[in-house]
Amino acid sequence: MNLKTLIIGGGAGGTTLALALHRIGVEAVVYERDSDSHTYEGHLLSVGSNGLDALAALGVELDGFPIPNLPMYTGSGKYMGTLYNNAVSETAPTSLLICRGTLERTLRNLCVERGIRIEYGRELASCTVDDDGATAEFTDGTTAEGDVIVGADGAHSRVRRSLFPQTADATYTGVLGLGGRSRPGTVEPTPGVCVTSFGYEGHFNYHVEADGSVQWLAFAPRREPVGPDDSTTEKEWQEWLLDVYGRDMPVVREILANATGPIDVRLMERLPKPPARHRGRAVLIGDACAITGRIGAGTALAMEDAVVLAQCLRDIESPQRAFATYQALRTPRVDKVVKWGEMNAKPVKVRTPWGMHLRDFFGPLLMKWMPSLVSMDWLYGHHIDWQQTVRPQD
Repeated sequence: MNLKTLIIGGGAGGTTLALALHRIGVEAVVYERDSDSHTYEGHLLSVGSNGLDALAALGVELDGFPIPNLPMYTGSGKYMGTLYNNAVSETAPTSLLICRGTLERTLRNLCVERGIRIEYGRELASCTVDDDGATAEFTDGTTAEGDVIVGADGAHSRVRRSLFPQTADATYTGVLGLGGRSRPGTVEPTPGVCVTSFGYEGHFNYHVEADGSVQWLAFAPRREPVGPDDSTTEKEWQEWLLDVYGRDMPVVREILANATGPIDVRLMERLPKPPARHRGRAVLIGDACAITGRIGAGTALAMEDAVVLAQCLRDIESPQRAFATYQALRTPRVDKVVKWGEMNAKPVKVRTPWGMHLRDFFGPLLMKWMPSLVSMDWLYGHHIDWQQTVRPQD
């Protein structure tokens, strides 16, 4: 298909789509709001087997820390069980831990290597579509024209706002996601696993590398969201986290007490389902149309979206029919994952030592009696057959 595609957003979803479109011979230009930074690390991400499977269809492999298992503990240190963080199939790639910044740089560098243009510092103001094409209008007063436009611009997508101006925007859930590094020097390496603690106030995840350095991620409740002009220092965030996790098992407090470098802070948000994933010659992928919340599945789902959308454009002549088919293929699966994410959106607080005692007792039983909690193959085992021809479903 001879199309010029405007992709708004240079995150994992947008760059994966650009790589997929390049593979089928479709021209794509990526417009990224932020500058080209090579030092940003950001949150620790778990990219599930399903996302890695989608990338494999494009000949892309990521370098990260394999984490097929998630051992889980209560805040007091009681072992609850292990969540299998991988597809059951032995041929599926193993889920990885990777920093958001590392992931984005890897995919953007691949785009550059394959001749795909990425324009940085291009913040979308609005977009318009008609029967013949799409126009993107940027905040610097410039415009770009193409045959189709893709919103891969996240929870507060301006593409989505332009398509469905009456739809509510993403809102704060009352939970912050904070991530960073630590070097306590006394915590044993955790090869192949990312440890999860269900604490009194929040959840905490950590992975210890072979040299003893720790990558950690906390989901902590906070009434007020953090704005773009927030002036809280790294030391203040560290002190706040130590207070939130002050009653939890010693390893959590030790990791936070020895935090080093910047602390990345992000809002955990929920998004009301938009009326559709597409309108005319415009379409949405990833967080622009569905947020999976704290379960960490959003990156992999965005990669799935990108690959399926490229298949639809490859096999269906009309962009509008391709977008309608993409929507029909993706909506049931994404809705299921979003529902699962909403069930886990907010950490359940434990007010008293007696409450933690009850969690200590019932947590392991819950893991033992509910195999569906242990096996997440419905999520991680999803496979996209790149060679399969997509048939119109509109």
